[in-house]
Amino acid sequence: MIGRRRAMGAAGASLLLAPAARAQYPQWPDWLGNYSGALRFYRSIPLEDIFPPPKNPHVDLDDRAPFGAQFTISAAEDVGTIWLRIDGGPMQTSRNGETLRFGALIDGVALLSSADAKPLPRSATLTVRPDYFGTEALFVHADGTFWRRHFTARFTPGGADMIVWVFDAAGTRARTWRGSAVRRS
Repeated sequence: MIGRRRAMGAAGASLLLAPAARAQYPQWPDWLGNYSGALRFYRSIPLEDIFPPPKNPHVDLDDRAPFGAQFTISAAEDVGTIWLRIDGGPMQTSRNGETLRFGALIDGVALLSSADAKPLPRSATLTVRPDYFGTEALFVHADGTFWRRHFTARFTPGGADMIVWVFDAAGTRARTWRGSAVRRS
């Protein structure tokens, strides 16, 4: 039987070795660069697990005209950076876009380490898989309400397919936009 102190010491030693096992954004060398494209309103998705359902569900009258979206992927010293500019819809960024910097990627997930954005996200995460990445950012309005924005890019031979969805403050529906982008550099 292993004593408790010996087991605790072994667990502590494994934690000391964990940083060497961290993934260092392995897919990103193929993804680094600038992407430009367009998004178009796709649909509103009611979240049916909300109870009780709203008496007067909101009907989206979003403009279905396409608008621009650009993003840049970069990485340096175990820091992944996503610059994103969206030119329309409720998730529109400032004219200069927003830069989200993420810490070490562990098991495909990284947490926000810093941001240059207006409005500044309260929190954000990055998820990386073999053929796509996604960000989820939580923004707070001055009145205390919030909204969440998800941005996903699934890579194709010439660029990426983009999906953006926004959850409202009540968390009762998600509105989605879809589009594609080409790699510029």
